[in-house]
Amino acid sequence: MTAMKNGKNNVNAIPAGEVRTALETILASSVFINAPRMCRLLRFLVEKAISGTVRDTSEYAIGIEVFDRDPAAYSVSEDPVVRVQIGRLREKLKVYYATLGSGSGIEISIPIGSYMPVIGAMSAVDIDFKQCCMLVIHPFKCISYHGDNVHFTQGLNEELMHQLFKAFGKIIVPHSFFTSGDADTENRTLKNVSNARANHRLEGSVQIDAESIRASIRVVDVSVGCITWSEQFDRDAFFAITLQEELASSICGSLKSFFGRE
Repeated sequence: MTAMKNGKNNVNAIPAGEVRTALETILASSVFINAPRMCRLLRFLVEKAISGTVRDTSEYAIGIEVFDRDPAAYSVSEDPVVRVQIGRLREKLKVYYATLGSGSGIEISIPIGSYMPVIGAMSAVDIDFKQCCMLVIHPFKCISYHGDNVHFTQGLNEELMHQLFKAFGKIIVPHSFFTSGDADTENRTLKNVSNARANHRLEGSVQIDAESIRASIRVVDVSVGCITWSEQFDRDAFFAITLQEELASSICGSLKSFFGRE
């Protein structure tokens, strides 16, 4: 047995065999199969979690064991390979659980600020909510082409992403995770989103004139290609972080009501 706690479900231990089976399913998926370094890194970290050897997952140890750095010359302050690859691994895991792994009974994640995986069992309620309510977030478009307007919209996107994550947690997936500049890869991944029950897309636009700001926001069910929620948010025009925060809070609150989270 490997002791891996999950606060939501009060699971004290998951059999190591089940964890390894979940790992092999992840590594064989289209998200990971063409990324051998990611596979090697994830396998290394999960095996260390199973064995409980936390000391062997320091940045230095990972650099030597996974990325074949020379122990005599390797310096973590000069070579960021582990930090960069861990960040990419976090995002690949998020993509996997947003698409092919949306119904998985075991979830493997790597918290920010740590290299040790967190491995937990998901309840049927958690799985069902994630599958039904996963949100892929498209950046809002600014349809008023002025430098300040574009910058305000970019700031609103960032603030909304932050507040949605705080409200919904891991069901929030930025659209950038599904784009890589490779059209074939993007099409395959977006097809996976459509095939999964995690099929909601949040999109919208921001229009600004001399006196007012209008954010037009909608949720699209991509499995059937229809709008399931739409709302407009009108505010007096002034370019300030406080307005971005207030607008994002209002949008987030409306979405929480729509998805029954309040």
